[in-house]
Amino acid sequence: MQDIQGKVFGDFKAPTTSDGSYRGRKKIVDATKEHYNMKFEQELAEVNQRLKSSKTKVTLVNLGGSIQLRATLPLKPGDREKSGRAKKQYFISLGIPANFDGLKTAQEEAYELGKLIARQTFTWSDKYLGVRATKDKGITFREFHHQLEKRYFETRKRDIRSEHTFYIFNNRFKKVFLSDHVISPESITSKIKQTATPANRRHAIVVARFICKSIGMSMDFSGLTMKLHPKKRDIPTDSQIIESFELFEAYASNLTVNKAPAMETCKRNKIIYGLLAIYGLRPREIFNQPDLNWFISPENIHNTFKVHESNKTGYREVFPFVPEWIELFDLKKSANIILLQQHCYKPASAKTLTSKVGNLANFFSKYKIPFKPYDLRHACAIRAQLQGIPIKAAADNLGHTVEMHTKVYQQWFGLENRRKAFQQTFAEINEVDKLKDEIGELRKRIAELELENTKLRLLTK
Repeated sequence: MQDIQGKVFGDFKAPTTSDGSYRGRKKIVDATKEHYNMKFEQELAEVNQRLKSSKTKVTLVNLGGSIQLRATLPLKPGDREKSGRAKKQYFISLGIPANFDGLKTAQEEAYELGKLIARQTFTWSDKYLGVRATKDKGITFREFHHQLEKRYFETRKRDIRSEHTFYIFNNRFKKVFLSDHVISPESITSKIKQTATPANRRHAIVVARFICKSIGMSMDFSGLTMKLHPKKRDIPTDSQIIESFELFEAYASNLTVNKAPAMETCKRNKIIYGLLAIYGLRPREIFNQPDLNWFISPENIHNTFKVHESNKTGYREVFPFVPEWIELFDLKKSANIILLQQHCYKPASAKTLTSKVGNLANFFSKYKIPFKPYDLRHACAIRAQLQGIPIKAAADNLGHTVEMHTKVYQQWFGLENRRKAFQQTFAEINEVDKLKDEIGELRKRIAELELENTKLRLLTK
């Protein structure tokens, strides 16, 4: 696996995207697939050149996602050549997948077939006629799971993002499919139908598509989908966010055992809470190699936060949505920043990052905070709208597209926020009208003064 990763993806850098939606992920998937296919075709050409140099009269061809052997062979039993010749060019399918492991197998098969042709001992056996069991026929879900990681990273560059995706993917496979049942359309359908919620059903279908593609099995999933209804979010107000900031120490002060480490954890989590509330960061972006030296640097005059390039949507520099909270929450206190640095100072595995994000949500629950960490990100999206920040600027700051910003993050704008927006707009209109009236009065007064000044000049002559 490491050899393939180095050979295929050693010179590949996945494109950065500010879009965490399907469209943004597809951009990365498409670029990875294009690079993989290019490398595969290069390797295929090199193998064919080796076959040619060794006088092997067999060529490998990539057709429909499988590698086939092309050679001029004696006619198949029952076959006829119109010209009357005793030989004909055939494509032989041995069920070899079009990947790098398959290419090794196909090369071995080409040399074997080439020897039979050279010795004139070739005969149409069941193997070459296609009367055989395919490699993956009869494979169980458990057997497939043993190969899952290898199959998954055959066509993906291995980095922190893809490892995180695989970690989730693997858990979903185990939850829904792991069993000793043989893989078939019927068994896959049965497993998918056991998922109770629309979201779990959708995730199960994604895993099932991967299984089918890996073993070359066709299956229609159109009748298995369930309509997805997003869960309602109660987005915290600014006053709730400020009030909840005090709940950290309140929790720790009530402890009677392990109070010292609990207080340190609270101090660290208060910094994390403040960063989430002020910058609208994803929790993972705080845990995954944040540039905290820049954050507290005197040169950071705009109080920006730098997100590491290995995160979901790549590198970005984030401006605070509520700059005054930096001082209110005492975010740049060196002792607390050191606690956070110790927690996030080095690259972590996908499993560790997922664990840290999960633990943060548990802490919110323990501290009796009445919302979830990710709700603070949604609050920033809504606040940006009320602040009058242009949508493109707000979306870039949060690290997603305008479409994601308006479709997902602002769908919980709510009646109260609409009231605020209207009230604020009308207040601004009234203020503008008031200023217009004042300008009109000032202009009138200026004209009167100019007239008086002219009269005085005439009287003094």
